[in-house]
Amino acid sequence: MRPEELIGEILRRRADYAVHDINEERRKLVELWRAAHPDAAAEPPSARHRPLDQMDRGVVDDTNKPERWANDIYMVTVRRWTKDPVFGTQGGMIQLGINAHDGTARHDWREFQWIKNQIAGEECEGFELYPAESRLLDPSNYYTLWCFPGLKRLKVGQPDRRVLDADEALAPQRAFEKL
Repeated sequence: MRPEELIGEILRRRADYAVHDINEERRKLVELWRAAHPDAAAEPPSARHRPLDQMDRGVVDDTNKPERWANDIYMVTVRRWTKDPVFGTQGGMIQLGINAHDGTARHDWREFQWIKNQIAGEECEGFELYPAESRLLDPSNYYTLWCFPGLKRLKVGQPDRRVLDADEALAPQRAFEKL
């Protein structure tokens, strides 16, 4: 099934939710997704979570001497600051610059979450900024996460953890490694 056909099918089925069994409709939708995306559907849950190795030690507060981390997919440039100029916390700020070795626009949320957890910490919150056009920086397929170890919670996002596996999700997705 082509992507536009799949979208049309999704829209038709959405209108049918009031008439049909939602669980059965979801099952059919997942079958269509698995047929259209067999590689993602077959991917094992932990295949994406590859540990990073530190390649270079950086110098804190020196943007010209960052740490470098890598695995078989990504290179991560890490800049650390002792001061947090955004929120003013005592924990400083960590900038993670992430790019795929192959130069593609690979941007997988789960992989980025794993990278953030390994370098900044599991309970450290961070964000990716989509700036005003006047501040746009887009030299390549390079993504930046801004992390704040001294901040307990950003005042956006969900209040609690809610992770659904492939068999539980509201929309088709690959399996997720359970904690």
